[in-house]
Amino acid sequence: MEKLKRLKLNHVFEALIMITIGFVLIFWPKASLVIMARALAILLFLAGVVMVVSYFVRKEKTFIHSSGFLIGIIIVGVGTWIFFNPNDFTDLIPKIFGLFILITGMVNLSQTFSLVSYKYPLWWLSLVLAIITIGMGVFLIVDPAFFKKFAVMIIGIFLVYDGVSNIWTVSRVGKYSRKAEADLEPIDVEAVIEDVDEGKK
Repeated sequence: MEKLKRLKLNHVFEALIMITIGFVLIFWPKASLVIMARALAILLFLAGVVMVVSYFVRKEKTFIHSSGFLIGIIIVGVGTWIFFNPNDFTDLIPKIFGLFILITGMVNLSQTFSLVSYKYPLWWLSLVLAIITIGMGVFLIVDPAFFKKFAVMIIGIFLVYDGVSNIWTVSRVGKYSRKAEADLEPIDVEAVIEDVDEGKK
């Protein structure tokens, strides 16, 4: 039960983060794209530099370390390119978010099966939400050009929706899993017999 509570809190926390990011993307779309691209560029650049520096620091230079050095150089190059060409990189962002939304939709779909097993009467609503989420993700991946002009705002709306639907689904799973466990609790037979005997007296 404690594990389920922790899992529920993690899902809610992740959903709140998605909702927050979603609102930021909705209200500051253009700035958000460039900031996200350059933030990623800086992270890649730093990661590449660390890999390159670690190669020179090591006394032993095996084939694996040489590969790490080469990968580090490539990562530094990619990070530098993204930093100075954020608009070109942002063409990929709808697909990246589409993949993320698709994955969360699949998670929601698996949670729907849990609601079915718990005999939750509105399990079909969770199914509808999951299908819509999956559809949004697939649409962003397959046809990102359609969303190019309003991509960030749309992604923000999708993230807010995704976060809210996740919180709703997790709350239903938590409530009805507790109910299912309560229904399966064994009856204290001895206590029942004692109550019956006392009633006869």
